[in-house]
Amino acid sequence: MQQRPFASAAPRSARPLGPIDYATPVAWWGWSWEPPVPMSVSELVAAGDMDARTAAVAWLVLAGHGSVLIAAEQPHSGKTTLLTALLDLLPDRIDRVYLRGGAETFDFQSQMDRLRPSTTLLLANELSSHLPVYLWGAKAIRTFSALRDGYALASTLHADSSAEAIAQLRELGVEASDLARVDLLLVMRARSVVSVDRPLAASLVSAAAGGWRHDRVAEAALVAARHGWTSTAAERAIASRAERIAGLVARRVYAIPAVRAALVPSNDQDEGEHS
Repeated sequence: MQQRPFASAAPRSARPLGPIDYATPVAWWGWSWEPPVPMSVSELVAAGDMDARTAAVAWLVLAGHGSVLIAAEQPHSGKTTLLTALLDLLPDRIDRVYLRGGAETFDFQSQMDRLRPSTTLLLANELSSHLPVYLWGAKAIRTFSALRDGYALASTLHADSSAEAIAQLRELGVEASDLARVDLLLVMRARSVVSVDRPLAASLVSAAAGGWRHDRVAEAALVAARHGWTSTAAERAIASRAERIAGLVARRVYAIPAVRAALVPSNDQDEGEHS
């Protein structure tokens, strides 16, 4: 019988990794015979995985150099698919550092002249010990501590609730103060977002019969903080981006290049009111 490929350790580099190396994903979808087919944000909204406003808030947080975690208990629940769709909307000014799991050397921390913390997003395909290419243990703790230096982080993990995800990371050894630097924690069940929280702070979105409940004031406050806007400008940005996503869904525009072409230019839109 054919066996699934497996290695005892993630691939290691014989030299220090540079920006070009870090911009290249390694086993982003884990190790499987057939990686999932990526989906666009509009396709996920059309499928009922989340509503357009949730997508808009998560997009604005990441585009504002915020940190996002996506949790789901079961494998193949759509965590990486959702994260990848959101990453497709990021502006070019955000530098990506794809971490190497158990083989991560943290060379990026010695290259602050080229990978500035204030514009660098650390990307871990999964926070777990399930595969050597995933991030766990002391290296996961060190990654969270890098948020103190101004880096942002986006990753996934296995948990069925926000409380469970936080407890898991605290038990690992991640400091509460570092978890508090994470802007959004999305939880999925059956491929659908059921809650969005600010870790150790407040609930922003919860699933309800026939849709989702939003704390619009808290969402606008978060987006405003990330972009330096007033709450009024932030709410306007959320609403306009949600409307654009909904428009793509209405027109059945799902192809990733077409979605990017329609949405990415919005990252350069100045809402005109700064705090």
